[in-house]
Amino acid sequence: MFNLGGIEIQEQIGMTSMPQKAASAWSGALEGKLVGATYKPIAYVGTQVVKGVNHIFIAEQTLIVATPERHIVLVTINEFDGNYSIVGIDRII
Repeated sequence: MFNLGGIEIQEQIGMTSMPQKAASAWSGALEGKLVGATYKPIAYVGTQVVKGVNHIFIAEQTLIVATPERHIVLVTINEFDGNYSIVGIDRII
């Protein structure tokens, strides 16, 4: 891991596995909680210490519309006091 602007970049090992805390953040904040889009993690970027810890992912977003739209997005999930919440979903492409 190395630090980039307060973000601890995770060594990339592919998405066949991710650190346990990252997996918990992903499932705790996203699974079954968003309507209108699905998300598939592509890479776990790393963490950022804020009020709690932000877990940062690159993901594929599929918008559920008449003709599904796919985008690459940056998903930031905050872990604080055992709770997970989405901080942002920002389109990359």
